[in-house]
Amino acid sequence: MGSSSNPISENLPFAKNCVSLHRNLRFRKMKRSLLQYSALPLLWLFLLMIPSRIVVAQGIDYNILCELQQHRTDAMDNLMEWTSNSLVLAPAIPAGMLGVGLLTDDKNMIHLGTATGFSFLTATVITEVTKNTVRRPRPYNGYPDDLLPVKTTYGFSFPSGHTSLTFSVATALSLSYPKWYVVVPSMLWASGVAFSRLYLGVHYPSDVLTGVLVGVASGFCGYWLSSYLQKDSPVPTTKAIMIPITINF
Repeated sequence: MGSSSNPISENLPFAKNCVSLHRNLRFRKMKRSLLQYSALPLLWLFLLMIPSRIVVAQGIDYNILCELQQHRTDAMDNLMEWTSNSLVLAPAIPAGMLGVGLLTDDKNMIHLGTATGFSFLTATVITEVTKNTVRRPRPYNGYPDDLLPVKTTYGFSFPSGHTSLTFSVATALSLSYPKWYVVVPSMLWASGVAFSRLYLGVHYPSDVLTGVLVGVASGFCGYWLSSYLQKDSPVPTTKAIMIPITINF
């Protein structure tokens, strides 16, 4: 009887190499994700350094707000209040997408929901911690005789929470679906909310610009983390490389 060859046995070393390679790739992705999120404390330290520069920019902040309040109209007041209140979409978007994704078992929708959700939560934490650390007064509290708001609000001014939260969601959406019909409306919405906070007189321009920075950074971090968690790469097995066995007599 002649010798026989078993392709399965011959390919076992190859399968083991595939498994090892797969594990190494997942470790590298996890390492990269951890490095990306480790940059958040550095971002927060950077934000704490900004107030020391705000004194220099305070005059520019003041002049911009004075110029804006001279061009207010009743129609614009109502439009800017409505735009500012559209912040409610920031938590509603990830919650809605995640819910639909879970109900329909749509992995793409789940990824989008988790990406925007992680981004929103990251921006919320950074914003609230920074606000209560810096404790910058609102413009109308700092200049009560000169800067008059359309409406007052609570909390501290730096950075703008409306801006950071909307930009975090808009950035995560744009990264998840980099199509013009997603990117353009998302960024227009976030930019509109940011401008409304200036128009209403509840934030300085430096508050809003910092909110954009926090939001975009949070959007990238949330998207990267969600991409890592949602990644579905099957581990190669010997079954995947099985071929018919030929026995020679």
